[in-house]
Amino acid sequence: MTTSRTSGRTSTSTRSCSRSAELARVLGLDPGSRTTGWGLVEGDRRQARAVGYGCLSPRRDSSRASALAALAAQLQELLDRLTPDVVVVETPFAGRFPKAALVLAETRGALLAVLGRWGGEVVEIEPARVKAAVVGNGRAEKRQVAYVVRHTFGLDREPPADAADALALALCQIRGALP
Repeated sequence: MTTSRTSGRTSTSTRSCSRSAELARVLGLDPGSRTTGWGLVEGDRRQARAVGYGCLSPRRDSSRASALAALAAQLQELLDRLTPDVVVVETPFAGRFPKAALVLAETRGALLAVLGRWGGEVVEIEPARVKAAVVGNGRAEKRQVAYVVRHTFGLDREPPADAADALALALCQIRGALP
């Protein structure tokens, strides 16, 4: 299932949006073991706006192989619909749980395979660098990132944590604001 939300000022439809030559469209992806957050930001170093955000969530009752195939199909549909110039993917955090790390690696593999076929520019960024750039603390919690993202883009409510992380990734790429 794909869930999405657009900010109050914009739409995820690219048909009605006339893209200026100097504005970049950056799609951020925050891979997770169950949910992958996405966020599309359009702008330049001085000004950026959230075009849309949401989560890609394959059905949990399917096999792992089916879930990964569904996730890949959801990402392909998103790329076709949003037409980003660049995709930024969060790199994995090596935690204390090897099984969770393996599941996350499988998820990233499915996403990266789709992005490889897409053929556009793909950038990978560490979560601590994004948190440091957005919140000012590389160890910030997800809720802190969501709070800053909400206020930066003037959203009417905080996006889901995974989508907020994805918006933060895209914002950092557009602004070139990584420490």
